[in-house]
Amino acid sequence: MMIPSRFYLTLPLLLILSMAPTTQAHSAPTPEQILNQSAGQQHQRKESGLMLDTSRRFYSVAVIKRFIDTLSASGGTFLHLHFSDNENYSLESAILNQRAQNAKVSKYGTYINPQTNKPFLSYQQLDEIKAYAAAKNIELVPEIDSPGHMNGIFDLLELRHGKPYVASLQAPDQPEQLDVTNPEAVQLMESLIGEAADAFRGSSRHFHIGGDEFAYSAETNRHFIDYANRLNDFLAEKGLKTRIWNDGIINDTLDHLNRNIQVTYWSYDGDTPDRGTAQYRRDLRASMPKLIDKGFTVLNYNSYYLYVVPKEGSDNAHNSRYALQDLRNNWTLGVWDGQNQENAVKDTDKIAGSALSIWGEYSGSLSGERIHGYTAELLSALMEKTQAAKQ
Repeated sequence: MMIPSRFYLTLPLLLILSMAPTTQAHSAPTPEQILNQSAGQQHQRKESGLMLDTSRRFYSVAVIKRFIDTLSASGGTFLHLHFSDNENYSLESAILNQRAQNAKVSKYGTYINPQTNKPFLSYQQLDEIKAYAAAKNIELVPEIDSPGHMNGIFDLLELRHGKPYVASLQAPDQPEQLDVTNPEAVQLMESLIGEAADAFRGSSRHFHIGGDEFAYSAETNRHFIDYANRLNDFLAEKGLKTRIWNDGIINDTLDHLNRNIQVTYWSYDGDTPDRGTAQYRRDLRASMPKLIDKGFTVLNYNSYYLYVVPKEGSDNAHNSRYALQDLRNNWTLGVWDGQNQENAVKDTDKIAGSALSIWGEYSGSLSGERIHGYTAELLSALMEKTQAAKQ
């Protein structure tokens, strides 16, 4: 498997590694009511959260609750769940014919697709997580990634509809990528996003549509911008704000992108090890300061300090301690471009918040509990530093 460019990182951060009882006189608040109360509170503080790659590293309900506990205890505000990637689509879906009623169930209660032998979160399990997150005042932010990283979705569609149907959705010469100029392909993604958004109703104010590590040129980028705007309009009709990775946002088409789309900024150049490619991307893409100047809401997902990639067989505990000290000593909310301090955003009032991202493709047989243990202190430290940069 080719390693995604996102993970060509320097060692310091590649960690190669209840609802309160109610009185009888009052009924319990609904998740929607708690979410609305939390929204009001967040106007007074920065957003700070965690991105969990549940596609390539499945987490049980119990472990997800542990991460929610850490977020809540540390002043965090959201849990971003990355459900789709090339390896898997890890959420129940009628559209993709991945249903709990047809699944195998492991001795640990994990639902397994009998055709792919891969795990997914059932709607019943999601409801349990939604209720728990609401009780802890943590927003859930689902992500379905496109137009790149589509193989997990394509694999399920092929099982249901066959190879010719999937081929009709794929971008020319890019089999892992959606053809965003194909109306049928766009309608499919609207249906899939709508299905997930409905499942998360009452627990989410935002929906992440991906937009990282896909092929485009300066000449073809406008097609992606049109696609992102259409998905934004679709989500707005559902009362949700769109979030997107920064990869496809370039200077030439920036003025055409809807300003209501919020940008999770992870890397200026995609962390490519090739210097020529890195410079080309830096010339092409919009920087975080440029996005701020243009009126976009941005969140800091800096891949050097805020990305964690646990690795089976590595000394994850040591690497976590190193990353913790590096974060405390060298990162601030304004530092968005790797280790670069020179172009840091001085006025951090203009940055909405930050998130730690835990990616899963190298985790192997590491348990979710161990991964939580390796990262909990780092997550808490990020929450503390983010909230210290109060609006």
